[in-house]
Amino acid sequence: MANTKPLKLINIAKRYKHIKPVPRMPNFAAWIEGVDLTHPLSEPVKAELRQALFDFEVIFFRPQVITPKQHIALAKVFGPLSGGSYFNRHETEPQLEVIESDKDTPPQIDSWHTDISWKLNPPLGTAIQITKTPPAGGNTCWISTSKAYEWLSPGMQKYLEGLTAVHTWEQAAFREKLGEKGDEALIAAIKAFKPVVHPVVRVNPDSKRKCIFVNSDFTRNIQGIDRHEAAGILHFLLNWLKKPEFMVHHQWEANGIAIWDNRSTQHYAVADYWPHHRVNQRATFDVPGTKADKQNVAKSVLKGEKLL
Repeated sequence: MANTKPLKLINIAKRYKHIKPVPRMPNFAAWIEGVDLTHPLSEPVKAELRQALFDFEVIFFRPQVITPKQHIALAKVFGPLSGGSYFNRHETEPQLEVIESDKDTPPQIDSWHTDISWKLNPPLGTAIQITKTPPAGGNTCWISTSKAYEWLSPGMQKYLEGLTAVHTWEQAAFREKLGEKGDEALIAAIKAFKPVVHPVVRVNPDSKRKCIFVNSDFTRNIQGIDRHEAAGILHFLLNWLKKPEFMVHHQWEANGIAIWDNRSTQHYAVADYWPHHRVNQRATFDVPGTKADKQNVAKSVLKGEKLL
């Protein structure tokens, strides 16, 4: 049965004066019109871009050719740059991650996930540009974990709010890839990044929305209840999140740009284009003022070492 709660849409005309968000779904995923990212942004525009991200959780820009430095500047509108993850780096701007797929490197991140939820302080979000697109396919999907929470029954909401879950990178493809680099790299990562615990339901402090915070890549188990019940609840949630009502399916054009709030979304890179070429360039940013984790996942990468 569909959600019967009355839908109150965001009042765009009242809230925005300098940019124009065009929602793709009710209160989720919006095109941003009226912003030229090839020029410096004014403070009012920056403020409204941040508001749009919190309102719509993922925002999109039509194709614009921006430089790596402009890409980094765009990410910094939303927060300080994060160390990122175990991805290769741009040759001249190592703060940019580059995920490239071609005939020799098939796409490998075709799974629903929240970026780096295996850290105590996961990043706020990511600004991404697909600089090279395949002839067809290579789309990206996002789901709103706040909408997924809102559609649950009140009883299920109350039950989930008392639970916590263990997150670890070791159950994802990162473990296999690091293992290919040798025991030393794998053991160092295991020592540096031990499993962490997050609430199953987290509040996004900027939007004030409650969000389901489990994902198939990094959530190992739910704590505090019988393991059979825990496995059943996790299975239910991972399938519940995939409802089309919570999802936007984005078709890329070369040099198109998207920015998402990692606290309120999950995403999935569709891997239907191999052996064709696709280049993903991205800058990840943290919550302003958040105390950084003791270990920086990308420290060695930023020094020039390619872990993957």
